[in-house]
Parts: sequence; C-alpha cells; structure tokens
Amino acid sequence: MKTSVNCKGAGLLRPFPRARQDRAPTRILLSLFTGACLLSLVTVVLAQDPLPPPADKNEPAGAALIPPLGRSILEAGAVPDGKTLNTAVINRVIAETSQAGGGTVYVPPGIYLTGTIYLKSRVTLHLANGAVLLGSVDLQDYPENPPPYPNHQLEFGRYSLIFAAGQHDLAIVGQGKIHGQGDHPNFTKKDLIARGWSSRDAYLKRPYGMCFIQCQRVQVRGITFENIAFWCQHYLDCDDVVVDGVTADSWKRDYNNDGIDIDSSRNVRVSNCNFRVGDDAICLKAAYRDCENITVTNCTASSMANGVKFGTASYGGFRNIAISNITFNSINAAGLALEIVDGGTMDGVSISNLTMTDVATAIFIRLGDRGRRWTTDQARPGIGVLRNVSINNVVANLSDQVGDGRPLACSITGLPDHPAENISITNLKITTRRGYGPDDTGPALGDIGEHANDYPENNMFGPLPAYGFYCRHVRDLTLRNIDVRFEKTDYRSALAFDDVQNLEVDGLKSRAMPGSKPVILLNDTYTAMIRGCTAPEGPTAFLRIEGKSTGISVIGNDLTRTKAAISLGKKLPPAAVFASGNRE
Repeated sequence: MKTSVNCKGAGLLRPFPRARQDRAPTRILLSLFTGACLLSLVTVVLAQDPLPPPADKNEPAGAALIPPLGRSILEAGAVPDGKTLNTAVINRVIAETSQAGGGTVYVPPGIYLTGTIYLKSRVTLHLANGAVLLGSVDLQDYPENPPPYPNHQLEFGRYSLIFAAGQHDLAIVGQGKIHGQGDHPNFTKKDLIARGWSSRDAYLKRPYGMCFIQCQRVQVRGITFENIAFWCQHYLDCDDVVVDGVTADSWKRDYNNDGIDIDSSRNVRVSNCNFRVGDDAICLKAAYRDCENITVTNCTASSMANGVKFGTASYGGFRNIAISNITFNSINAAGLALEIVDGGTMDGVSISNLTMTDVATAIFIRLGDRGRRWTTDQARPGIGVLRNVSINNVVANLSDQVGDGRPLACSITGLPDHPAENISITNLKITTRRGYGPDDTGPALGDIGEHANDYPENNMFGPLPAYGFYCRHVRDLTLRNIDVRFEKTDYRSALAFDDVQNLEVDGLKSRAMPGSKPVILLNDTYTAMIRGCTAPEGPTAFLRIEGKSTGISVIGNDLTRTKAAISLGKKLPPAAVFASGNRE
C-alpha cells in the first residue's frame, strides 16, 4: 500500500486510501515516523532564540516577550523555608539565563528569603501562586545602587528588593507575592530616627519593592506587592512598560508606600490594578525629563495620601496622558492631584470616569514655584506651565472624618502672571458630608496667601470661602454640568473665582442655607459667561461681583428662588455685567 506522509506544519497527515488488509503495521510505522518529525521540529524550535523580535513590525510596543522555557530556582538550590537567604542562588540563575539568551526563571510555591534581586535582559521572573519573595530585614542584604546620573538627589531605588538598570525585554509575572517586611523596626522612619538616624537617612535608606531604571520593553503582570518598606514599584526613565493586574497592599501611615511611581518614562500602560497604600496610590513624576504617552485605566485606589497624583517632582513635564475608569475609596488627601511646581510643563491630559468615596478633596490642580532641583549642581528652575487639561464624569462623596481643618473644596490655582490655562471640567457631582456653621465661611478672597514656594497639598491654603471650587490665577476655565451639594450645613459659596480670565460656568446646580454667602463669587474676573444655572433657595444673592471684574454675562439662568440675582461691589459700574434671558 502506498502511503504519503507530510511532516510540514507540525506533522499534518494526508488521508490514507481505504484498504481491506490489516493496517496495524502501517499505523505503527506511521506513528514512529510522525514522532521523528515532531522531535526534529522541537529541536529546531529550541535551537532558536527563545525571545525573537516580533515578526510584525506594526505590533504595538510596550511589552517584553515572555519566553516559554526556563529554570526553577528550587532545582538550582533555593530553600523555601522563609529563613535561608536565597539571594545568591536567585541572582545566579537569572544571570545564567540572561547570558544563555534569555528565558523564564520560575519561583515555585514557598517562602524565599532574599536580598536584592537583579533582573537581567530577556529574563522573565515567574512567581507561582503561593510563591513569596520575602525581603530580608537586614539592610546589608541590599547593596546601594548607583544613581542614574551624577549628583542625582531625588528618589530612586538606592536600595531595592528587585532592581534593574539599563536592561531590556524583562518581565515579572504570575500570581505570587513580593513581601517587603516593611513594618519591621529596621525600616520604619520613627524607629530609625529614634536610633539616631537623620530624617533624610531614615527616609531614603529603606528598600523599594521594585525599581527599574532606564529599561526598555517591560512587563509586570498579576503579582502582589505586600508590606513594602518604601515605594512599591518605580519605573524611572523607562520605555514601553505594561503593568496589568498588579496589586499593591501596603497600608502604613507615613511610610511613603506609593503604589506605583511612573517617573520620566514614556509609553506606559497601567490597567486592572488594585492599590491600597499608605502614600500616593498612582503617582506620575517627572524628576528630570518628560513623562509622556501614559494610560491608566480600570484600577481601584485607597490611600492615606492622594489617589492619582502628577508630581510632586516636576522638573520635566507631563504630556499626552489619559486616565480613566478609576474608583477611589478612603483617600486622606485629593482623589485627583495635578501639580507642576518645579518648572516643568503639563500639557495634554485627559481624565474621565472617576468615582470617589470618602475622599478629603475631589480635585486639586496646582501651578506653583517650589523649584526643586534634581541634581545638586543644577540652577533653580523657573515657574512652569500647566495647560490643556480635560476632566469629565466625576462622582465624589467627601469624607466627614477630617478633623484638621482641611478645606474639602476643589481648587485650581496658578500664580500671579502665571495662570493655569485651558482647564475644562464637565459632568461632576460632589457631595460633602462635613458641616460648616454660619461663622465658618472662610476668609475673603483677597486674604488667601499665595504660598508659591510651599509643598503642594490640598489643604495648603487653609480654610476656603467655597465648598465646591476655589479658582485663582486661571485663564480659559470651563465648568459645565457641575452639581455641588452638602448633606449637613454649609454657609459658604459654591464657587469662588479670583483673577480668572475667560470663565464659563454652564449648568451649575448647588445647595445653600438661608442667609448664606452668594452662590458664585467673582473677584477680578475678566470675561465670564454664566448660563444655564439653577439658583438654590436661601442665599443672599446668586452672583456677587467684586474688584475690577468686567465683561460678565449672565444669560438664561433660573434665579426665581434666590433673594437677589446679582450683587455688585461698590466700585463696579453696572456696565460690568450683562444680564439677559434670566428668570427672576
């Protein structure tokens, strides 16, 4: 019987002609021959580079290729008892794998005590479900890593549980954990200071969970950072990074446990992550160059500081960044904080679909002049630029557990002659639950200090005269479909503007107490359109205009329930305001 066999394409066979005779011998020969073909095919595959470049040049960048083959640290001699130090074994396997062309280093279930692990190019560290890399509590097990540039004085992974610098095509994946034992007295600032350490050493000489510096094509997927002594993960000056399905659970007060820091990096995608940390949950920084082409989506955040924060380090800038679909719960500062205070430029930021519960402040936007340098020999940077920011679809319920006088109001502030520019906020609902009495109406607009050089924080101005938004030194500002309310009592204005040019307030809904301050306060505001708003019952006026304000248009508002529609300052002429089509 004539038989035709095709081994091409992993041993696919052509049909055999039907025959009456017994075909058992033929089947045996066929099986042996097919097996030989498959063995030859596997041999060819294994001889190839386990990390070949993508065949499709149009394939999106941003991901290291995860090689399928590798070595187990257990077979190499690691001891998973949580007591034996495995640093040398793990680093040896990683180095050998990288030198051999790349592959996967597998960490089986078990607890592996270790110091600094140095991840290398073309290596994937795979943490199995049940595997724990347990950080040593002896700082001697964490060699000090060199800074990315001479005289670099900002934060980076000087000490880190996992570290890589100048590597490419590397990944950490799996369902295992990286546990830093961060609450050990050897790593807590108060304990270190009590031993005589300086505040700076107590701050800096603690290990990160992971730090990648100047790396390319990075993946971190599925793993959990737990109880880290310092920042959980830091990507400094990296390109093409994917962080997906990662959990950071490091909820400790004043331990600086940021969930993720994306610093001076490009083309970064963060998705499906859960952050429960003691400091900023999702933090973008620009220590010495721009942080650009960043997306963050489908994450949850709880923090003893800010939920999503741009800054504070902002010598570089933030460009082309999209944040979406984030839920915040229990945030002690701002749910969203956008800051330029070290001379950089923020330009092209789109943020949408945020829900916040128990936050101190929903939105904090700040252009300041802290002027921090990133090297010791650098000249002090000037005032930066903050412009072209769009925020859409935000629902926030503010906490009533704040006892230190935090303002709770959103704020957008620049500096004299350096306004924040082209800011648009639409479809926002804010509910405050903390009560303010008739004597808690805050200072007059002109009595609020600039605090130009101060560290930017949502409570930096002290009490504010508005419970919704306080805006100062802003140009081209749009607030559309804004709904701000309070559950208890509040006698402050809903919105307060000082030195704002080209303002649009469209569709404001608010609440007021009997005899409370005017719903909207304008001081030194030039060219404003206020329309489509519904005035609540109770305030002394819907709109109060003061200072040198001019070009104010009040059109198409429902003012039937307020005592007075518009109140003008003594020195303002009636021509400063144009009113038309309002119901009174």
